[in-house]
Amino acid sequence: SLTLSEAKDNGAGSLENPNGNFPAPQNVSNLDADFSYSAYHEPFNSKTSVVWSLPIGRGRTFGSSMSSALDAFVGGWQLATINSFNAGEPVTFTYTPTTPFIVSGIAQDFRGANNYRPNVTCDPYASNKAITGWFNPSCVVIPTDPSQPFGNAERNTVRGPNIWQIDMAASKTVSLVRRVKVELRLEAFNLLNRTNFRPPNGNQSSNAFGTITSTYDARQLQLGAKLNW
Repeated sequence: SLTLSEAKDNGAGSLENPNGNFPAPQNVSNLDADFSYSAYHEPFNSKTSVVWSLPIGRGRTFGSSMSSALDAFVGGWQLATINSFNAGEPVTFTYTPTTPFIVSGIAQDFRGANNYRPNVTCDPYASNKAITGWFNPSCVVIPTDPSQPFGNAERNTVRGPNIWQIDMAASKTVSLVRRVKVELRLEAFNLLNRTNFRPPNGNQSSNAFGTITSTYDARQLQLGAKLNW
């Protein structure tokens, strides 16, 4: 399945503030400037799933005459795989204003703070994107005129690296006595142990601007058993 979508809003919720997507407008006198992509906007999401019952075991193509004891170990297994590929997390460019640039007063403050965003003057992505420099800092410029503290950067318009992951599960059911059965499962999340990076730092005032310093989970394995009767 492939889902292509677009989601926009003019503000984040109180608990919806990832990667600079602050739950307050930049300028309450210009709310139109905050209408942009939502934090949950996901331009594409691809999922491919495969379920395969292995043809091994009693009554199957291979090993049809094996003993019941051997069949309990190697026969009747089913493999399920999910391949996921989707866009990375969105980032909103921000900057930390110095005192001359801070706008205060009832006419401007919303929830006690403003979401100060810089100016984007050209393609903000680095020509060779890397975890040490995902953005081009020369294209993301902090305002220099205190009378114009609000930049033109829009909310959630840049993204971190795409995310790709394969998950797999192997499962089988073993009959014990009468109606008693046990289901065995071995599950692997991020089977190939691929490094999926979290989004880059989007604060232009930070020395770490454009760098990526964290990742999603590495490969995880878990074994489970369920008794049915």
